[in-house]
Amino acid sequence: MAHKVPLDIVSGFLGAGKTTLLLKLLKERTTNEKLFILENEYGKAGIDGTLLSVSNAKIEEIYSGCICCSLKGEFTNVLQQAISEIKPERILIEPTGIGKLSEVLQIVKQPCFHDVISLDHVITVVDVHHAHSFLVNFGEFYKDQIAYAQTIVCSKTQDVSPQEIEEVVKMIRRYNASARITTTPWNQLSIQQILAKDPLYENQIASEPASNIRKRFSSGAKQPQALNHVKRHSGAETFQNVSWKGSRVFSVSILKKMLDHISTGQYGQIVRAKGLVAGEKSWFHFEYVNGRWEYKSAKPHTIGQAVFIGQNLLSEQLLKTLEGHNAESG
Repeated sequence: MAHKVPLDIVSGFLGAGKTTLLLKLLKERTTNEKLFILENEYGKAGIDGTLLSVSNAKIEEIYSGCICCSLKGEFTNVLQQAISEIKPERILIEPTGIGKLSEVLQIVKQPCFHDVISLDHVITVVDVHHAHSFLVNFGEFYKDQIAYAQTIVCSKTQDVSPQEIEEVVKMIRRYNASARITTTPWNQLSIQQILAKDPLYENQIASEPASNIRKRFSSGAKQPQALNHVKRHSGAETFQNVSWKGSRVFSVSILKKMLDHISTGQYGQIVRAKGLVAGEKSWFHFEYVNGRWEYKSAKPHTIGQAVFIGQNLLSEQLLKTLEGHNAESG
């Protein structure tokens, strides 16, 4: 039998820290494996692919949908082509934050991949700041990403109390009774420690079809609805996105004002935003998650780009602000 290519999935809801974890993996890896990274962006701006381009891995991006629903065919074709032409020694997949991990697992477990792919790590990143809020408001996606994970890596734990972390772990255990959970701040752990696996779970996930993975959980754990349930929803039915590309130069004060306005709902209920924009003295990389935002210097790029994901978005007003056409944005 030909050698199977190990495949890792790094899942997690919007803004959890998936790309940050991938960057840590790329920086700290101890092998020279030939990597292929498949990025799924919900929107037309490839922010994560741009950030990951600092590595020497081959990166392919799929835009404007979710690989577990509307883009399933494209995802399958891209993966098959990569295996055939690039011949990677390891594959990393980062699904969009509004994708269901169970359905991504179903795709990589299709018969066409049985003899060529070996599922290795199945990771979900959970942002401890927003875990309870996202569970309440977007439970269908959130519970699924937790329930089907092999390893759950809690992010941003350095900013919260041990009691708050304990509450998040209890919540996680309601939907996944057996996954390995890591709560130590990432700067205190090596990527090898984060990716350590439970041998029992590893054997189970390697042999089970995705539709049966829920059987590994204890009978007392709450599980998501069956995959063929008539009320299954896609992220595209629940969320909207606004993508922008442009050459506008942002001052620090204008960028901060825009992020403040996003946090107060001026452009609709934005759950997640990220971007790379030109500044007066340097470029900026900004991140926004459910009311919390930050920005930092970034290396120059050929064009600015940003994506905003949420509900009831005021797209025209947001785009005018990005272009500097609103009085408040100048």
